[in-house]
Amino acid sequence: MSTSILRILNLPGWNYKMSHEGVSILAPTKRHATDLAQSYGDALSETAAKLNGKVRIKWRGCKNPIEFFGWMSSTGAPTPSETAERILHSGGAVFCSQVHIPKELLYRMVAAAENERPISIVRQDNRKQIIVNQPMADMLNTPPEVATQRIMTQFWLPEDLAELEQRLRSNSEFTWTYSAGLNEQAWAILTTHFEAFEVEGIWYRQGTCLSTPQLVPIPPGAFAPV
Repeated sequence: MSTSILRILNLPGWNYKMSHEGVSILAPTKRHATDLAQSYGDALSETAAKLNGKVRIKWRGCKNPIEFFGWMSSTGAPTPSETAERILHSGGAVFCSQVHIPKELLYRMVAAAENERPISIVRQDNRKQIIVNQPMADMLNTPPEVATQRIMTQFWLPEDLAELEQRLRSNSEFTWTYSAGLNEQAWAILTTHFEAFEVEGIWYRQGTCLSTPQLVPIPPGAFAPV
C-alpha cells in the first residue's frame, strides 16, 4: 500500500490486518471508510491486484463493507462476463448487470445494499435498469439477473415515462406517485423518490420506493414491446 494510505491507517481509531485473502481495514466510522474509498480507490484496487486478493473496509456495526478487488484496477481488468458474474455474486444484497462500474456507482451500490427500502438505478440513455437491491428484487417479484436487464419502456405507460423524464430534466430530485409494472403479471401504484445524477458523461436515475405497492388492473397498452 502507498505511504499515504499507511499514514492514515496508523492514525488513532484505525486498524488493519493482512491475511491470505488480502487486507482488512477497520475504520473509525462509516464516513471515514467512505472518504478513504473515495480518495484512494485506485490505489486500493491496485493493492488488491498485487496481493491477488481484496481490500475490505469495515467500520463498527457495518453489515456490508466496501470491497476493492484486483479486477477493479486497470491492470487486472477481466472479461465482461467475469465482471458481471462477480458483481452479481458479491454479497447478494445488491445486483448490477453493467460491466463498467465507475466508483460513483459503486458507492451507490454499497448504500443501496444497506438500505431497507427498494432501490433501483436506470441508465437514462437506453432506459435500462442496471442496479437493484434485494428489497427491490423482492418487490418486483423478479430474479435480480432479470430485473437488471429490464428495459423500462416495457413497464411504464409511454405518457408517464415521458413525463418522468421531462421532470428529471427540469428538477433533478423529487417524489412522485404514479403507476407502473412490477412484472409481466402485476401493475401497481407506487410512490418513489427519484434522483437524476451524472457519472462519466452518462445520466442515470435512482428510484427509492417509499410506499407499499397498491395493485391495480393492468391498463390497456401496458407491456408493449420496445
